[in-house]
Amino acid sequence: MPEAQVASRLAGSKAPTKALYRSLSELRRDGWLVRDFEGRLTVSTRVGALRVNPRGFGFVVSADYPGDDVFVPQRHLLSAAHEDRVLVWVRRVAQSPGPEGRIMDVVERAHTHVVGRLDHAGRSGGWRVIPRDMRQPLVWVSRPRDKNWHSGLIVTCRITDWPLDPKRPVRGEVEEILGEADAPGVDIRALMVDRHLSPRFPPEVEREAALLPGEVREADMVGRADLRSRFIVTIDGSDAKDLDDAISVERVGDGYRVGVHIADVSYYVREGSALDLEARRRGTSVYLVDRVIPMLPERLSNGIASLNPAIPRLTVTAWMDLDSRGRRTGARFTRSVIQTRHRLTYDFVNQVLAGTEKADEDLTQFLHLAEEVRQHLKAIRVQRGAVDFDLPEAKVVLNAAGHPVDIVPRSRGLAESIIEELMLLANEAVAGELIRYQLPGLFRVHDEPGDDKMDQFRELIGALGYRLPNPVTPKSLQSLLNEVKGRPEERVINSALLRSMKQARYGPVNTGHFGLASEEYTHFTSPIRRYPDLWVHRVLTQYLGQGLTSEDRERLELIVAEVGESSSAREREAMEAERDSVQMKEAEYMRDHLGEEYHGVISGVANFGIFVELPNLVEGLVRLEDLPADHWSFDPIHYRLTGDRTGRVFQLGQEVDVVVAAVDVPLRRIDFQLKLPAAPPQKKKRARRRR
Repeated sequence: MPEAQVASRLAGSKAPTKALYRSLSELRRDGWLVRDFEGRLTVSTRVGALRVNPRGFGFVVSADYPGDDVFVPQRHLLSAAHEDRVLVWVRRVAQSPGPEGRIMDVVERAHTHVVGRLDHAGRSGGWRVIPRDMRQPLVWVSRPRDKNWHSGLIVTCRITDWPLDPKRPVRGEVEEILGEADAPGVDIRALMVDRHLSPRFPPEVEREAALLPGEVREADMVGRADLRSRFIVTIDGSDAKDLDDAISVERVGDGYRVGVHIADVSYYVREGSALDLEARRRGTSVYLVDRVIPMLPERLSNGIASLNPAIPRLTVTAWMDLDSRGRRTGARFTRSVIQTRHRLTYDFVNQVLAGTEKADEDLTQFLHLAEEVRQHLKAIRVQRGAVDFDLPEAKVVLNAAGHPVDIVPRSRGLAESIIEELMLLANEAVAGELIRYQLPGLFRVHDEPGDDKMDQFRELIGALGYRLPNPVTPKSLQSLLNEVKGRPEERVINSALLRSMKQARYGPVNTGHFGLASEEYTHFTSPIRRYPDLWVHRVLTQYLGQGLTSEDRERLELIVAEVGESSSAREREAMEAERDSVQMKEAEYMRDHLGEEYHGVISGVANFGIFVELPNLVEGLVRLEDLPADHWSFDPIHYRLTGDRTGRVFQLGQEVDVVVAAVDVPLRRIDFQLKLPAAPPQKKKRARRRR
């Protein structure tokens, strides 16, 4: 639009003033307005998600502008809050690493509720909720009717009025009192509200679940393969209650026959039912540090669908025939009924295989045969170049009150590997069946890493003395991981590579799984806790039964892409919630160790400080201002900070000693300070006498 026309519209019925033209000139000078060669003024705007830093400023992130996040100073945020979808006015600033912006509107609020501490505002007599996450607004609430209200309670409140003007108060209503701040479980319940996770199911879902049978009936077994006499077991964690996979292994000639028997959840969850729609909405079960938020009601997930021992259960069985070297020679699928012999735990199986625990002869032979098959399958995966990340995970040990008492690496032995390899085998076999008969399934897709991410990763490992060929292949990545195994920088490189890979997703078209080096892959083995698996079961069992009509195919093909997208989004949200719950307890644990010294490794370097990982896998930040007095230059290519005056260097993989300086549990933030060796005392110089 021409500048004169802009000025005329802004002036309204009056003539544009010199002051108005000066303002337009200042906006042009500052980059907010751009005038083209024809004299037309343009502005640059974009819509994206706001990420607010605890220090007050924010960035607007948009998938349409990858790597070009818009920096928004605190004064230009208006009332926009963390994770809101916003419209931002963008300008380019000379000598700046990226664009700068100011929020113009909130397109969609990310949060309708705030969790925080109830507080009585002294003389004014008003009540307010001070958010646990300071990136959320302070909310004024109406006077309570409940006489039990008092300052310090943790509550959830629903926001009723959220003006765009940051000077106007945000108002809301308290919906639930979670309890005292230090009461067991209150912190995780608060996190669940923040993450929109509800343990409760809608009434119509509960009603449908209540109508399900409590046990398998004779009529349910009609038309199924009866496998109740087979030697079938489950192997899970000791605290698992939703047992959705069981295995059988037998020697056939000079090869093997593997049976993977998965709970037939689709038999109980009918397409389009309230149970089905709620499972699709949730997408996945969420495994927080101290509890599980199930995708399906417990009557299903821990009851009739769970493969509990010594009772009949309905399953879908994948039979895979293998040759003497573990190569698959055939596969077939059937609906079945099983009755597992044993409910085994990973710890017990690992001990039996190590010879430190005894089991009866049949079970011992079975487990050693399963381990033999595992070796073959693992060797095949390694040979084709699958990337096997060996990243230890932290397990937070909680006491009865939910307080963390220890943080230990999560163990992973042969038992876990047996289940992993057999599930991968079944998933690949089912994917092949979906492709062969052009069924409208959901595939687990993992694309090749992007060039930009790989270039950054090459720079990182180059700074540590490693190289990677171009183009990159799964086998070359695995060779690198083998090369760094056992070295101090192993975890740093593993973590950096994992961040450089694209995230796996669900989609209707099979394009292979890069990380597994698999040409055909889907998820079939966990229908109790993952909706895509339930979808695959439904499609496969309909095909195995009466077949899919053209109407069935058309109906499913219309929605399969949308189901894949929503399932992928729910999976990412669940992973974030699970990570947040662990990090919250890690922060709570480290709060009890303020002032203590630890030896760690620099796991990340940024222009604002260095991240240090401790032996218990807890990571904290040493801020730039807490480094020794110097002018620190950040080298993003070699991932290091260098002191211009002293020449001191802090770089990725370097070992350092730190002290726990500060902890913010709600924000899951841990601050360290470096513990540097004392400088040697300098000899005093004798003053010269004047002659």
